[in-house]
Order: sequence, then C-alpha cells, then structure tokens
Amino acid sequence: MTVFRAYDVRGVYGTDLTEDLARRVGVSFGSFAEGGSVSLGRDTRISGPSLEKAFLEGVLTTGCHVQSYGIIPIAVLSFITRKMGLKAAAYISASHNPPEYNGVRFRTGDGYGLLYQESSIMKFYREGGFLSGIGRVEDRSSGEAIDDYRCYVANKLHFEHPLRVVLDMGNGSACTMASFYENLKMKCSVINGIMDGHFPGRGPAPNEESLQPACQEVRKSQADFGVGFDPDADRGIIIDDLGRVLPPEKVAIIIARRRYKRGDLVISGFDCSMMLERELQKDGIRILRERVGDVFVANRVKNENAVLGVERSGHFFLPEFQYSDDPFAMSLAIAEIISKGEKLSSLADEIPDYPYKQISIHLNEDPTGVMLRLKDALAAMQPNTLDGLKITTDSYSVLIRPSNTEPILRLYIETAAGDMKELVEHYEKIIHRAMKA
Repeated sequence: MTVFRAYDVRGVYGTDLTEDLARRVGVSFGSFAEGGSVSLGRDTRISGPSLEKAFLEGVLTTGCHVQSYGIIPIAVLSFITRKMGLKAAAYISASHNPPEYNGVRFRTGDGYGLLYQESSIMKFYREGGFLSGIGRVEDRSSGEAIDDYRCYVANKLHFEHPLRVVLDMGNGSACTMASFYENLKMKCSVINGIMDGHFPGRGPAPNEESLQPACQEVRKSQADFGVGFDPDADRGIIIDDLGRVLPPEKVAIIIARRRYKRGDLVISGFDCSMMLERELQKDGIRILRERVGDVFVANRVKNENAVLGVERSGHFFLPEFQYSDDPFAMSLAIAEIISKGEKLSSLADEIPDYPYKQISIHLNEDPTGVMLRLKDALAAMQPNTLDGLKITTDSYSVLIRPSNTEPILRLYIETAAGDMKELVEHYEKIIHRAMKA
C-alpha cells in the first residue's frame, strides 16, 4: 500500500514508512520550500524522534532554516507558522491511527492544510532535481509558542465567569496544553495527561466509546464541559455537562447560531449529518458540502470565505482565529457561549437527534473497481459522486466511500424514519455483492 495518501504521508513504521523514505520526503519538502524558513513539530509517537531526525536531515540538505518545536499540537504549530511568516510547516504524526503508524503532514505558510499532491513536493519526490544548500536548525520552545497562542486567543474571547473543564489529552501532544486552559482562568481536571506514544489511556482515537472515562469525570467533577483530543491535537470531541459525547455537527450548530449571522457560510464534510442543513437553514446560514478530509475542508473554508468548517471526525475550522483545524479555538468558543449562563446540555437538546451509523468494511482489493460496480448498482438512485456515492431522500441519507487513510470502505447511514436496521441490511448486501463481483 502506498504511503502517499490523499492529504498526507502515512503508513506503518518500519514497513510502509522508513527513515529513508522520510529523508527523501524531507528533501522534497525543503525543495518545495525553496530553501526558505519552515517549522517542524511532532506528536508523542514512539517512532517520532527517529522519523523527525531523518526528515530534518533531508530538509537541511536543501538550505532551509528550520524552526524545530519538538512535541507541540499541530494547531499551535500552524498558528506560529503563520505568525512568523514562514514558508510552510511539516508535522510528524499519523493523527488518530494506531501507535504502529506514523506519517508526515504539511501546512501552508498560512497554517492550513497543504494539498501536497498538487504541489511540487510530489514532483520532486518522483523526479529528483532537489535544491542543494547548507541549512540550519533552530530549536524553539513549544511552551513559548503555546503562550503566544494563548495571548492571541485571549484577546478574542470574554468569559462571563470561570468554568470547570475536563481535558482528556489522550497521551498525545495536547498534554502540553493544560496550562493553556488554566491561564485562561479555567478549573481543569486532566486525564490521560502523561505523554506516551503507546497511547495506553484510551487509544489514539477520541470517540463515544473511548471517552467514557472522561464522561464519568465530567459528571463526577460537575464540570461545565469536557474535550477529548487525538495525538496531534487537530481534532476535538466535546462532552456536555451531563457527560454525553456531542456529535461535532451539534457543536457546529451551537457555535454558528451564537457567533455568526444570517447569510454566513459553513463548510461541511461530505459525511456530516443532514442536521446541519435542517437546522442552520432556519437561521439563514448557508451550508456547502466538501469531500471528506480535513485538508479539503480547510482549503474550501479559506477559498469560500466561510465562517466555520466542520468534519464528522471532529475537525473544526474557525477562521476568525486561524485557518488551521483547531480544537482549542473551538472549545474556547463553546466556553464563551456557556459562560453566559446557558448549560451546554440544554443547547444540545434544542437540536433534534438523527440516528446515524458508520460501518467499516475491510477491502482486499483496490477500491476503484468496487466503487464502479456500486455506482452501476445504485444508478437508479442518482447518487452524488463528489466523494464516493451519496444518496439523499426525504427521510434518510447514505454515503459509501473508501477511506483516505485505511484499506476499508465506509458506509454511513442516517435516518429520521426509524428504519436503520433495514437500511443497514439493504446497503451492506449491495456492497458485499459488489465486492464479490
């Protein structure tokens, strides 16, 4: 399997992803940056130091000046890259994937996801012709960068009264951020706050199941809300004051209704709930859909001058803070709203629930053939083909698409008619028939 995914480089360390490959990616990235100034960071994965070292060696051969921050949330690295006027940023991480994975992620000089497949990075990687020079590395303090970011966001927010928050750091780069919230006058309960690239606390993926200990802590400590982060801290999952994990779409609706205005635009991932349109259109807020992938949504948010972007996986984009996906800005926007006296659970309960199910089906072949057979099988339903196959009716929606990061086919079903079981059985049967064919 190729490690060059839709929007980052990612694979199993030692087999798919090696130091030699990381070094060549580094030379390609440095050549793309034309020997300019770039930033570099990583999460807590065990393979991180070795891959970072190899990647850095490659970048330095192109004459780049590298500001190296070590372990730092990617959202903070994105902020500091833009603030310092750097050419681009690179980050060693495999996001929410298991500990044996690692990868390289890229950011533009403005701090949002770089579509590296459309840049000269891949051309250099495939064809060579690298720039040559004597680069230099400057070790920078992640703590100072985090404090710079805190001062920046503090000027954009006002909390009516102190809040209590539970932070599930997931043993990742968010472990550096407890003081960020404390210095904003929040009372923090931290769990899984020790850096560990094996992610022993709850695993790397924050979701309804893995965040149950954090939910219990919210109830126990009578916190106003909680947040769970993934290893690179580019996504955040919100827990309300009743200890319930909220769908990212509900969080986006709450933020949009209280921070933005009629006529504003929200960009939604293709797999997000139909509740976004059904709810925000009541407020005169427009919704546009973009293909699944944080980089694609980030670019669409910037290019369309949107006020907010959201993905079902927990990526939030609030350009009033920065263009990068930023769970810290998102959580602070929620904090400001509820500091005015409203309970998060009450705000969430104003929004109807739509039963939603996601199923992963392992693939033993290239997804292209399967998707073509599915397109033929579902032709009568006239599916939207922006990203996979999406069918929308008055009562339900179905999306079938291959993962950008794993060898699986994802089936997403949402219904307002109480027929989830029947829909799952029907579409699973169609998928398995296409796979056997």
